[in-house]
Amino acid sequence: MKRPDKPVEIKTANAKNYPIDPDRDYRVSDIQKHLKLRVLPSGTKTWEYDYIHNGKRQKYAMGTLEDLTPPQARAKVMDWETNRKKGRDPFTKAAKGISLNTMKDDYFNHRRVKPHVTATGVKTGLSKKEYQERLRRFERHFEPYAVAQTPLLKLELSVIKRWFNGLVTEKPSEALSCRFLGSHMTSIALEDSEELAGAISNKFDAAISKEEVKLYKEAVDESRTKRPLKRQEFKALWNAAENWGDKLEGLLIQFIMATSVRQTHAGRLLKEDIQKKTIDEQPVYFFTAKFKKTTDTVVLSEQAVEIYKAVLAHHKEQAWITEFLFPSQDYTGGKFHGLRLRGMQKDDISRAFTGGSRNNRSKGIRGAAAKAQPSILGVKSKTSVEKENYGEWKVKPVGLHDIRDTYATEATSIEEAAAFLQNSGTEVTKKSYRQEKLVNKLKLATRKGKVMGDILG
Repeated sequence: MKRPDKPVEIKTANAKNYPIDPDRDYRVSDIQKHLKLRVLPSGTKTWEYDYIHNGKRQKYAMGTLEDLTPPQARAKVMDWETNRKKGRDPFTKAAKGISLNTMKDDYFNHRRVKPHVTATGVKTGLSKKEYQERLRRFERHFEPYAVAQTPLLKLELSVIKRWFNGLVTEKPSEALSCRFLGSHMTSIALEDSEELAGAISNKFDAAISKEEVKLYKEAVDESRTKRPLKRQEFKALWNAAENWGDKLEGLLIQFIMATSVRQTHAGRLLKEDIQKKTIDEQPVYFFTAKFKKTTDTVVLSEQAVEIYKAVLAHHKEQAWITEFLFPSQDYTGGKFHGLRLRGMQKDDISRAFTGGSRNNRSKGIRGAAAKAQPSILGVKSKTSVEKENYGEWKVKPVGLHDIRDTYATEATSIEEAAAFLQNSGTEVTKKSYRQEKLVNKLKLATRKGKVMGDILG
């Protein structure tokens, strides 16, 4: 098929057959004036709005042929042309009535936000993960509230401040992320509307001072301070994980508790990583934990072996085909869609621990740690009563990493603590434990199992 050399009615079926020039790109003009389809050497085909405003030629990348059908592309251009013919830049909106809610669609389709391929074939916008997180953040923390419902011209700084302080009370790190999102959305609005830019400044930047932001960042850092779980907290968490609604997530929590390995190590474990040997007629299960500059052998305690076998049984029960011991599960839209082609990552594991995401939040189901309330006194909770109690407790929130510190406090020596945690930070540890034979690693696992048995009773 020859490439058209004059305006044609571009159709999806025909456009897919437009020839590819490996040396250069070219454009096909549609019958809709100012609409063109750019054909790249890579084979990608992108829509382009080509127009002149104030004597300057402008080109706007609209998306790929897969993103927009020809009728949809024409409809967009016709709408933009209506504004242009009135003497306005198509992407300049009237200031009156613009709120964060009214600009939601425009923002999340903005060239700097939405993941897409530009007219030059360059991937731009946010990552798909960050895009989804930002969208969920807006829908949860902005959309239902006055801060997003009020037109920006009428939005008082006091409203922003009250909204922000409420978020800080819930979680300082989320508050800071929301403040950035509000600021970024406003900056986009100011760019796209000459009228708005001339009338206001970025109110999200103005409402919270740099000094306050610094204090909130310090609060975030403080909230991340580690603390060991008390014995009763450890036991409560174990029991909560055992009864957790998503069985794989519950088993993951218990596996980390039984091995004291880091979240990242647990998440990326392959089934083939767990090896088995016989020592003195005793089966020994172990794997190698890889660090930046070294490795360490981790022998599974009796409890860890039980968890490992339960995970394999769960795989078989679900008829899962995956190489990962703890595969990441796709819960897009609150429904289980299958397994992803990767192990659980840090965010997946943290959500399993706290229950603060996905279908869990929408269904009122809480994570293993939150579910163990009030036995785990330091876990931040959702209800107002529990928030009040949390204030009375005056203890730091626990995190999944605190399990490791629990083992450290139960150790009988610095060397044993370091060995429990696969800690390569001291020369003593390296000499005394890291170079030990598998049989001595077995002794360590037995000792760790005894510690855990004592805690669980």
